[in-house]
Amino acid sequence: MKYEIIKIESESLKDNYLGDPYTREVLIYTPDIIDDNLPLFIELAGINWSGNVNNRFHQIMKNIIDKKGIRAVFANPNFRTRYSLNQYINSPAVGNYEDFIIKELIPILKEKYHTREVVLFGKSSGGFGAYTLAVNHPDVIQAFADHFGDSCFYFMYASDFILTIKNLYGKRIEDILNLLFTKKDLTDDDIKMLNVFGSSAFYSYNLDSKVGFDLPFDIETGELIEDIWKKWLSHDPVRNVEKFKDNLKKLKAIYLDVGKDDEFNLFIGMKSLHKKMSNLEIDHYYEEFKGGHFGNSNRYCKSIPYIYNKLQNFK
Repeated sequence: MKYEIIKIESESLKDNYLGDPYTREVLIYTPDIIDDNLPLFIELAGINWSGNVNNRFHQIMKNIIDKKGIRAVFANPNFRTRYSLNQYINSPAVGNYEDFIIKELIPILKEKYHTREVVLFGKSSGGFGAYTLAVNHPDVIQAFADHFGDSCFYFMYASDFILTIKNLYGKRIEDILNLLFTKKDLTDDDIKMLNVFGSSAFYSYNLDSKVGFDLPFDIETGELIEDIWKKWLSHDPVRNVEKFKDNLKKLKAIYLDVGKDDEFNLFIGMKSLHKKMSNLEIDHYYEEFKGGHFGNSNRYCKSIPYIYNKLQNFK
């Protein structure tokens, strides 16, 4: 296995609202000998990205490429934002990450490494991004793995909404945001609030607001604001899967899984997505495993070989 870090200067991310870097590093893994027309696998994560290869992801790549003999190019880009999350869609309040991935990252990597099919894979918000980009761009992406991705938003966000409402009492959103953006060591509660603020910046952006977004609930009463919440739900895979059924049927491989004890209740969302795909006769693999939301990078050792073998059957 060989690896290198390349840099991509993005036009799509220039002058982004948050002032995040528009030159992004991408960690690339390849077999020792690279052939033309290998599949390109891109992980949608990078929230805590670093160039350090002494980590779990590096060991997984070593296992997949060296031990399992999977001949593919793997890309691990830095998608980090000030919110410590990324939903991988375009937002004027965060940055045009969908354009970056579809119009810049994928074409650059395909040309540089002479690859064939494109596969997106990721966990949590990365799983959501893999699904969302694939259903919107089946001409660019041929397969995806969604590991316990964001879905059934109500069950997923409810506890974080309540926590945020409690912490906003008597305070201004901009003051809390400034504190979170400058804080060195974030607590679990801090991350949950950033999840709400960051998701709002993607799903219900509003540049006329002081913070660039509208929250989907009334900060005094906690009641959901219907017209804003509808904007969120339009992105919920469980709500839009039927709309994208024809695009899903164009894909060569779909992998879904979730932990039975997922702390964000994503077992509800993924079960629902699986059931709806089955009812729509969309070919896919689905599995529930013993465990929760965290420490599950080893699930890639199942999804990647599954998708790789499916792609081989299309030759």
